[in-house]
Amino acid sequence: MSDNPHLELGESLPRFLSHWLAACFGHFLMVLLPLITNWVEVRDATWPAWWYLLLFASVTSLIAAVINANLPVTPRELIKSVALGFALNATLTMLRIA
Repeated sequence: MSDNPHLELGESLPRFLSHWLAACFGHFLMVLLPLITNWVEVRDATWPAWWYLLLFASVTSLIAAVINANLPVTPRELIKSVALGFALNATLTMLRIA
């Protein structure tokens, strides 16, 4: 094996945590962007409870972190984790609506 960690696939706790944090960020984007874009029109915006949002983001982002835990920690791969967290939240939102 080479000494370059970007060329090796392997699961480790720092990789898992970095992808988990990136997926949580993507999850938060899906929740907060609609509130920010409608900030002017909404007088009494109801923000989700912080503990519910944090718990929901951390649980759903575990899926993204498990999927991406074997990828290297590079900007490109972290953006994929952000997108996966965003997509998981969008999917769950669509399933609740239907």
